[in-house]
Amino acid sequence: MGYEYLLTGLPDISANSTNPMSMEALEELLDEQLREKDKAQLAKLKMYIRQGACDFVVDWINFNRDLSNVLTAEVCRKHGLKVDKYIIGELPDEVEPEVKAVSKMDNLYDRERQIDALRFAWLEERTRMISFSLENVLAYYLMNKMLNRWAPLTTEKGESIFREMVADMKKGVKL
Repeated sequence: MGYEYLLTGLPDISANSTNPMSMEALEELLDEQLREKDKAQLAKLKMYIRQGACDFVVDWINFNRDLSNVLTAEVCRKHGLKVDKYIIGELPDEVEPEVKAVSKMDNLYDRERQIDALRFAWLEERTRMISFSLENVLAYYLMNKMLNRWAPLTTEKGESIFREMVADMKKGVKL
């Protein structure tokens, strides 16, 4: 408890909303409002430092690792690659059907949006039963960061960037 005013004053966000505030504005607000020990947890979250991080940060890192491993494993299987070579740690025993469905999406932009939607759902579920805590602040920070990543992007811009990357790679390969 302790962040009632901060959290109730923040704009509502969801996986399908636009970014409600810039990351700079949010970081400035958090710098003003968070207690020093909680600023340290936010810094650990930003840097993905496991040692000494609160349970929420560790759980978030583990969730993202597992999500990445599952998606990587699906791509490896699709292309006949050895899964163990490309994952970090172990694959989770159970995989949500939504994650498998995302891994099969062909459109890269839509797939990335769905991956972030899975992240949003995890954050919302993780903080659903608690209110006005550091975990709520950290979850809001992560959600806002995801939305800010998408703000300047469109499908067309993403395809253009992808084509440029492929063209650059082709230039670097001598046949």
